[in-house]
Amino acid sequence: MDINLFSKRLRDMLHSRKINQKELAAISNTTEATISRYLSGLHQPEISIVMQTAKGLGVSMDYLCGLTDIPTPKESLGDELTLLMDCYKRADAHDKKTIMTILERYMKPEEKGQQVSLNLLGEKRIV
Repeated sequence: MDINLFSKRLRDMLHSRKINQKELAAISNTTEATISRYLSGLHQPEISIVMQTAKGLGVSMDYLCGLTDIPTPKESLGDELTLLMDCYKRADAHDKKTIMTILERYMKPEEKGQQVSLNLLGEKRIV
């Protein structure tokens, strides 16, 4: 785990959720001093703390640990979107191009001019 990225994401969550270190400590089942060490990058949390923190903040452990840029757990996307992403991951380059051609029918006008690349986790990136 990249402790600097973990610290940054934790700070971002504090800001976006409008909670303080004391509230995060309660969510994470730890002390405010420990949260301060995480935020400063001085201490790496145990897996149980990461699990509790992610659950309390409504984000994935993978996001907090820097393994994905998608904050919400994959399961929250729903079965249909999860299936679509999984199938897209397995498609070869030709089939991915075909899929994108079909999706262009449903894109907004401002999206049609953009070349979009979907990575393995389904993140949308403008190329």
